[in-house]
Amino acid sequence: MRPLSVFFARLNQYFGKFWRSPNPNPQRISRYGLVAIALASLIVLSQGWPAPAQQPIRIQGEVVDTLTDLGGAEMLTVSRDGQFTVVAGADVVTVVQIGDRTLDLINSFELTPDLLPEGSTSAEFTGLAISPDGSYVLVAVRDNDEANSATFDEVPGKVIAFSVPDLEVLGQTAVGRGPDSVAIAPNGLFAAVANEDEENEEDLTNLENRPGTVSIIDLRRGPSRLSQFELPLPQENIPFFPHDPQPETVRIAADSSFILVTLQENNAVARIDVPRRLPFRMRARNFQVQNFDMGIRTGFGLTRDRVGEGLCRSSSYDLSQRQSYTSAREPDGLAISPDLSFFVTADEDNLTAVNEQSYNSVLLSPHGTRSISAYDATTGALLSDSGDTIEDSILALGLPQRCNSKGPEPEVVSIAEIEGRTLAAVAIERSDAITIHDVTDPSNITLLDTVILDDTVVRADIAAELEPEGIEFVPGGNKIVVSNPENSTITLVNLVRLDR
Repeated sequence: MRPLSVFFARLNQYFGKFWRSPNPNPQRISRYGLVAIALASLIVLSQGWPAPAQQPIRIQGEVVDTLTDLGGAEMLTVSRDGQFTVVAGADVVTVVQIGDRTLDLINSFELTPDLLPEGSTSAEFTGLAISPDGSYVLVAVRDNDEANSATFDEVPGKVIAFSVPDLEVLGQTAVGRGPDSVAIAPNGLFAAVANEDEENEEDLTNLENRPGTVSIIDLRRGPSRLSQFELPLPQENIPFFPHDPQPETVRIAADSSFILVTLQENNAVARIDVPRRLPFRMRARNFQVQNFDMGIRTGFGLTRDRVGEGLCRSSSYDLSQRQSYTSAREPDGLAISPDLSFFVTADEDNLTAVNEQSYNSVLLSPHGTRSISAYDATTGALLSDSGDTIEDSILALGLPQRCNSKGPEPEVVSIAEIEGRTLAAVAIERSDAITIHDVTDPSNITLLDTVILDDTVVRADIAAELEPEGIEFVPGGNKIVVSNPENSTITLVNLVRLDR
């Protein structure tokens, strides 16, 4: 039975004025008290007892398989039925079957010259997303021509539709420069692409830098007849470089009603509201955009020396040498809660000394925020962050990190409902690990487990060797898949409930 204190709290809420009368009368109190109890009982019967606060579950991640020699494994996406993952990186796209404890190679495709962006002699696959029905995957192709990069003349990229699992080319469309992330709306009607266009990363203050955009791809005529337009992002409420927003990661709400995009170097997230009915021909004016400032965080951790050197040796971390620092969150990855009420960011931070950033006159460190954060999806208000718990767990396990630059570096985040709770899984790039958090109550983020992906780096005074980047929960099972670009592998992690 739920606590009686709730009952009396409701009595006080609805009828407190009677108990606090300036001229108390015992008969009046008694009479109104009986009425209050009767009416409150009716309220309880009609509305039910409020649910008691649930305690975080105990979950542990177990690495059960790693698939090697993929040729490239930067990012990945998972089919809605949980049967396949498609992985992209370098010039290779791979389809992998997901078993209970195994990953099996199904098919692969290598980028051919005829699919390069116009004006490019070299390109790479970046972001990707599988259609809701699992029949095709959209994969972004980014110009990687050294001559173009040297002159800051990166050409527009493209998005290619491949059949799954055959990887036959179905269609393609040009998009903006530097496509970095792709998302397909759950209703299957459109896709969004974050075109980062990071032409001059060393001088973000340059007002002549081209602004990145978000491409909206129309999918209503199928993957063989793709069309798109580029949506510019407004400058309002972008705290650092509003002239150069650099969209990084894009995600679409489960009801397809809005899009969220991280503007990493700008310490912002853009919310794009989608019209209820898509017009016959979509235009930028059909989509409403607002930006959310992600704010700064003060943390406490190891901030000196490079990985494996001095105070940053994983074999002998000295916790007494931890220092306070203040950094901008500058999120890379982002995920939206299933109920659409909040979103979670992986706070990588990407500050460089060249840019000399400050926030409302507060000087910022180059040490990274080292956290994940939860925000209200409608207002962008900060709900909470994970504090120092990620770095604390990395230090306790003897895993590597880059102490003087972004620490363990949370990179990408995924959210799912598991065992009746809302969990967030985070790729920890510089520590060869993932973290699992309970975010059911976004105002109280709880770290459940830190999963080591590579035992060889533990207390070895060496840098991460996998550098996990992509991460997704597998629908229909307590599993997570992780892509590791440094050695072109993917890892399957099973989740085990410990408190049953």
